[in-house]
Amino acid sequence: MPRPRISTLLKWSTPRVFTAAKAAIIISLIGSGQVLAGYYDTLPRGVRMLALRQVHTTTIGSAFDRQQQEQEYFFRLNLNAEQLQGADESLNGLFEQVKAISPEAYEKLTFGEYQARGEAQVKVDGAGLAYGINNRLTVYGTFPWYDARVNLDIQRTRGNNYDEVATALANSGDSSTAQILAQVATDLPDVNGGVVQSVVTNTMNYRPLGNWQAEGMGDMELGALYRLTDWEYSGLALSGGVVLPTGRQDNPDILQDFAFGDGQTDVFLEFGGGIRIPSTDLSFDSFFRYTYQFEHNRVMRIPDSADYPYGSENAVFREKLGNMIDWRFESTYQFARWFGISAGVHYNYIGQAEYGSENTQANQIHAIGTERLQEMVRGSINFTTVPLYRSGDFFLPFNCSLTAQQIVGGLNTPKYGRYDIEFRFYF
Repeated sequence: MPRPRISTLLKWSTPRVFTAAKAAIIISLIGSGQVLAGYYDTLPRGVRMLALRQVHTTTIGSAFDRQQQEQEYFFRLNLNAEQLQGADESLNGLFEQVKAISPEAYEKLTFGEYQARGEAQVKVDGAGLAYGINNRLTVYGTFPWYDARVNLDIQRTRGNNYDEVATALANSGDSSTAQILAQVATDLPDVNGGVVQSVVTNTMNYRPLGNWQAEGMGDMELGALYRLTDWEYSGLALSGGVVLPTGRQDNPDILQDFAFGDGQTDVFLEFGGGIRIPSTDLSFDSFFRYTYQFEHNRVMRIPDSADYPYGSENAVFREKLGNMIDWRFESTYQFARWFGISAGVHYNYIGQAEYGSENTQANQIHAIGTERLQEMVRGSINFTTVPLYRSGDFFLPFNCSLTAQQIVGGLNTPKYGRYDIEFRFYF
């Protein structure tokens, strides 16, 4: 059975500003989908906006695989003689003698199988700043800060087979050495978690398995939104910008680590619009975004095979992540000037990545499973004092929104729920 690498699975939980197909979190502090306003609405000339958002995910314990089937995160390690060779010097001589007398017994020998299940949880605190250059053009920047945690639960899923190996050795011949080894095999000590860690650290050259936590800056987004029309009940807008690689990168020597950014610069172009049905309180908004990701150099492991994508050595790979496409459709019903609800869907796709290095096989292995799709449903409750401020009934113009969204399907992507609370202040 293929044994997925934890870092490969959990790195899909890497947040990106506004949209990212490999993200388990999509944070947008400003841009598409203004609260209680059309997609195409911009800030008036000279008006500033401060957005504060906090994002929480549910526990991320599973993902949709290449067959779009849900699978739990896990790391399986079979402690056979080949895996333990060199991990414990006291056992090396025994392994060599067993292999010389009975290759069959050597192949059968296992000290047990361990499985580590991983769960990740991420909190994002973000800030966004925007300014109205004129009534049509708004510029903005978003700045996220992450607190990420990974918990690993390591359990033994299969015991040793010493008795079976002892029988194979005893039946291999009448030599006294075979008989002695058969008795030794029967009396072998059971393998504990320390030996598991020895295999991970000494044989595979990874850091010890265990819980992991990190905080840090994510990728910043700088952009601009330009309103194209002045229609009474509808409008169109165009936006574009750049995502800068300010987020921390994952450490290839830590299996349970994941990054807070992709490590390269992105540029994006987005087009959208909205319409409010005349004489009703119902409106619809939608947008389409295309993101081009530039290539960059990244330190990664050299995997042994596609079925066992681990390796004991690092190398520098030229990574070109696939370009991204986002599409969202959302409807809003306005119950009052200050209150409304929204519901919609969001699709996020990223093409397969390309890797370049002297190791052709490693390039191909790293590209496996990098094509990704997220299918999300979302709903929000929105409050605003902006109309009340304009009429003189409230002293402070601000918006507040509570949003929940859920991954309901996808390809090579985590399954998770997300809850956001956001405040936007205008001054």
